[in-house]
Amino acid sequence: MAVYRHIHIDYWQDGFVLDLTPEEKYFYIYLMTNSKTSQCGIYELPKRIIETETGYNRETVDKLLNRFIEYKKIVYCEETREVFLMNWIKHNKIVSPKVKKCVYEELKKIKSMDMVNLFFKQCEGYGYTLDKNELKINMGMDRVSIPIPEVESNFEYGYGEKEKEKQKEKKKKKKNKKKKNLRIV
Repeated sequence: MAVYRHIHIDYWQDGFVLDLTPEEKYFYIYLMTNSKTSQCGIYELPKRIIETETGYNRETVDKLLNRFIEYKKIVYCEETREVFLMNWIKHNKIVSPKVKKCVYEELKKIKSMDMVNLFFKQCEGYGYTLDKNELKINMGMDRVSIPIPEVESNFEYGYGEKEKEKQKEKKKKKKNKKKKNLRIV
């Protein structure tokens, strides 16, 4: 895990952020930079920790979490106390082998399989080639399943274009290989 997080200078001019209250801006930046954040954007964050680090009381923490859930910027699981920052993948690319390895290791520790599945769905939308089989998650009883609200699939940001091209090339090669095998038989 990194000991620092980069915040784009455009953060303050972002259309979504411009419409937030000062309290919401502070809370959102807290969610992106607190000590529990991970490379995959899913991490355990008990409300008690949020209270301690932000100085907010439980009622305010609940109110802010619910607002960001309504904004579709986060998913929070009460049972596992895990949060998933929905835009994390958009701003934190997963292309280098070292980053991919780190992400796989973090995903193995996630208790909510619904969050892991949502993560892979988002990766696919951004054109990142991550393989669920490489994850090798223990599908035992220690996994928790929670309902996840429907998330809009608006992934037209241009991220992961090289990954998309690589995947198209792989499919093309497989198709050609199958054709060759059919001719030989």
